[in-house]
Amino acid sequence: MPYVYRCRTCRAASRPQPTRADAEACRQQHRDDEHGGLVPAGEAIERVPGSTRDPDGRYVDTRVLLIGLVLLILAEAVVRLFT
Repeated sequence: MPYVYRCRTCRAASRPQPTRADAEACRQQHRDDEHGGLVPAGEAIERVPGSTRDPDGRYVDTRVLLIGLVLLILAEAVVRLFT
């Protein structure tokens, strides 16, 4: 999933980087070169719009699936107790 570093102070943006770590390296290089190592206001690392889904989003789906399985197990236990 590509990431872009944006410096709102300079109105600069990096090329899309394949990983967040690469975008963070671009950020540090820009800070060192243009801002003397200081942190400019309004900088951000953003996902490239239209790229693949956020990999952290899969945990929401997994959590819902696990909750559903637990509910099914509980429902089966209740049916066995009363039949």
